[in-house]
Amino acid sequence: MGGTRGVPETSAQLSSGGFSAIFPRPPYQAAAVGNYLNRITPLYAGRFNLNGRAFPDVAAQAVNVQIVNGGAYTTADGTSAASPMFASVVALLNDRRIASGRSALGFLNPLLYSNPRVLNDITSGNNPGCGTNGFPSVSGWDPRHWSRNTQLRSSRELVGV
Repeated sequence: MGGTRGVPETSAQLSSGGFSAIFPRPPYQAAAVGNYLNRITPLYAGRFNLNGRAFPDVAAQAVNVQIVNGGAYTTADGTSAASPMFASVVALLNDRRIASGRSALGFLNPLLYSNPRVLNDITSGNNPGCGTNGFPSVSGWDPRHWSRNTQLRSSRELVGV
């Protein structure tokens, strides 16, 4: 889960992103991540696994998120605030599908990677760390954020509700 901030959204500095040194890239990420790598090579050559599983897959607002804690309204920052927002959109979509006699969505990543139009593309920001400026946000998937807050109307059309 990645984090964004503001309107229009930009990537939030508190969020990480990159490539696994252990897990290989799954097939559903091949095109999107390959396009990104072709655009940034040779940036940080040798400092990350070019074939690793890329993350994050999605992101949501993660700065100044209004929450209720102990009955009081306050704000929180972090992907721990963003994750429930994305999960709530998925829950709403599943609720509509089940109400119409369809099954729940299940594993979403292949669906999202093959239908990026249902996600907001975050194209500004980076994730500094390890003595670098980090991976830059660009059009399409990037390890800063493919970030992609779900657009509920487009998502409903995609999943048939």
